[in-house]
Amino acid sequence: MKFTAAIEVYVRDQFRAGAFNSRHTELAYREKLNRFADHVGNRDPRTVGRNEIKAFLGDNWTGNSQRHAHAILASFFDFAMEEGWRKDNPARQVRRAKAKPPAVARLTRDEVVRLLEASKEKRRDKWAAHLGCCAGLRAQEITGMQGRHFARPGFIWVSNDVAKGGIERWVPVLLDMAPVVDEINALITAPDEFVLPGRRSLNPPEHTIFREHPTKRLSYTALYKQIIALGERAGLSTRVSPHVMRRAFAEHVARTAGLRAAQALLGHASVETTTHYTERPSLDELAVTVQGFSFYPAAREVETPDGIADA
Repeated sequence: MKFTAAIEVYVRDQFRAGAFNSRHTELAYREKLNRFADHVGNRDPRTVGRNEIKAFLGDNWTGNSQRHAHAILASFFDFAMEEGWRKDNPARQVRRAKAKPPAVARLTRDEVVRLLEASKEKRRDKWAAHLGCCAGLRAQEITGMQGRHFARPGFIWVSNDVAKGGIERWVPVLLDMAPVVDEINALITAPDEFVLPGRRSLNPPEHTIFREHPTKRLSYTALYKQIIALGERAGLSTRVSPHVMRRAFAEHVARTAGLRAAQALLGHASVETTTHYTERPSLDELAVTVQGFSFYPAAREVETPDGIADA
């Protein structure tokens, strides 16, 4: 059996068992498993050993990315054991890399406003920025938004086919989001039309003229490039990504609406995940707590020819 053939059997079974609930998860698993298949020359998975897995992990990833790739390989070989393809799991014979706290970029309220204001120059930027900052959508959810998701007045529907883990939710339309939702409803006329459709350049290499394909989904890579460019145009020193926008929404809404409401708005399976956004003070809160602090007294006494006076 070729390794790629085994991957197909594994993916189908993951969907059958409910372990995979979205196309995004499938693609993440396929990408790493196919890279490993190339690493071992697409050999039969029954012939793979721990040293090949150790070399693959060490050559391609570090830190948390390596841990994720390791977990995917462990899941695949667990399945291989269940199917009777082999009696052991070579991935579980390799020590996992130590977890490292991920670097987290954070935005202040003022920076969110600057980002939203800069996004108004282009309709696609405005819609993407507001869906991230004012609705807290993930990258996969932003690219999956269609006309049908805005049909219910006052809410944005995150259907289970685009939501992470298949966790459906309804996000109330915030005040800042309302004008954008009105635009979307006015311009997106079909339920299956994408809010941010895929598009193709008509004048490479300048890439200034594009043709949009309403029923074609925008790629994650294109969305990331779009948001990074928007952050630069807004003059922000922080590198902005879809996750940074979602975190900005999460930090502010968790403190305003409370943990349980924030959990539902963000689509977290566990409230413990939501607490990650409130366990540390926000940048705005930190700024307030030290406002007015100085190592120098407010008024210093200095000596003058006439005696002591305030500086």
